[in-house]
Amino acid sequence: MRRHVSPMTILTNEQAIYYLLSEKDILKEIQKINRDVSEILGLQSTTLVRLLLSHFHWDQDLLTDRYWDDPDRLFLKAKLPNPNSSPIDLTPASPAPSDGSDPNLVTCKTCYSDKPPNEFYSLACNHKHCLPCWRLYLQSCLANITNVKKISCPSNCNQIVDDEEALRLLKHDERLTKRYEQVMINSYVDTNRLTKWCPGNSCSTLVRINSHLTDCAQMISCDVCKTTFCFHCSKQWHDPIQCSLLVKWEKKNRDESMTSEWLIANTKECPNCHASIEKNGGCNHMTCRKPGCAHEFCWICFGPWKDHATRQCNVFREDGVNSNQLSARENLARYMHYFTRYQAHNQSLELETNHSNQVEQRIQEMQAESKTFTEQQATYKAFDVLQQCRRTLKYTYAFAYYLYRNNQAEVFEQNQADLERATEALSGFLEAEIDAEKNISIQLMDKTRYCDQRRKILIDHCKEGYSEHYWAGLDAY
Repeated sequence: MRRHVSPMTILTNEQAIYYLLSEKDILKEIQKINRDVSEILGLQSTTLVRLLLSHFHWDQDLLTDRYWDDPDRLFLKAKLPNPNSSPIDLTPASPAPSDGSDPNLVTCKTCYSDKPPNEFYSLACNHKHCLPCWRLYLQSCLANITNVKKISCPSNCNQIVDDEEALRLLKHDERLTKRYEQVMINSYVDTNRLTKWCPGNSCSTLVRINSHLTDCAQMISCDVCKTTFCFHCSKQWHDPIQCSLLVKWEKKNRDESMTSEWLIANTKECPNCHASIEKNGGCNHMTCRKPGCAHEFCWICFGPWKDHATRQCNVFREDGVNSNQLSARENLARYMHYFTRYQAHNQSLELETNHSNQVEQRIQEMQAESKTFTEQQATYKAFDVLQQCRRTLKYTYAFAYYLYRNNQAEVFEQNQADLERATEALSGFLEAEIDAEKNISIQLMDKTRYCDQRRKILIDHCKEGYSEHYWAGLDAY
């Protein structure tokens, strides 16, 4: 388990501690929490404790308070057997002596085979089943690990199989042992508000934070796959835009509503039946081709064509006929302004990320040329800062789309422009430096430092705007 410090949230620069865990770390964490809570509550079954913790989203304090308030009500609400007051539900499936002549044999109620008692296993309910049947039963329970919550006795009584006992029964089958451990891990992660998987490709690192912050984005950096993401929404880190606004922005980019705006901006409605018509010729004498309509009108003034000889098309009339069309064109142009720049920086980020192999190759060349460690790190640092700036610029355009204009918005746009210029300068300089033979590390470090400084100025101003309520048009914060 590795301890890290998150440098910021979307709204503030407040630091927060988080931990990165491997799957082995997770199992150790589960076992430790189960033991601690089991001792506090006086419950022998650590598996029962694990299920109770899952019910309370692994909030140990809340579970402890509810348990000591009314344990009977707690078990009833959690739909778990109460070991303190509920008697074990013994069913007719209890073991029976063999009908054969040998009284030392027992009949398994699953496969009805006669076997010696040492080949059987039972829980506290005393429902004995042979070991092969137990393994087959556990295998069937683990067939779909996403739906496994608890495993009870095969005789359908309310006795729960302890994790330790299940793992002991499966110890000779490595595949099933791993599946059962995965059930425990999934149960822990899916019900724990303080944990999330790293969204990086094929990354199995778990993130655990110390406290749950409702609707507050927190930056997490995975030290395994190098992914930087938001703990709240699991998306790429998106400072300065809020999670809720980012969802709206991405939906807008996918939504067919933009197709509707295109129709409004590029077509006109028939004055008679209101069907959308796209002009496909130079003549302004239009005939609606919708079945049952065939209305003839002027494309320019929308007046009936039969009256067009006496109606003056060239005279402006403030009748607002095209107001919705002009508004749609303006909205579309505004959206495309921000979307194209958002996409451009996203594309640049992807392309520059793909240059990581070239950076590694350049570092190896610098090592072969006996360049200093500082010179080598300058290239790494420049590449890292460039990615951060690209990512920030990308999301500033989504942020700006929803931002109402005021004096502070103009300051934001100036900071955005300064960062954009610095980023493009660093990008071009870095690409030249990768292929350069001469020593330009000092210039690279200066440009990197300036670019990083401009990014921090922009981000700090955004956070100041959140704290001082400069920003209008955003979601509540």
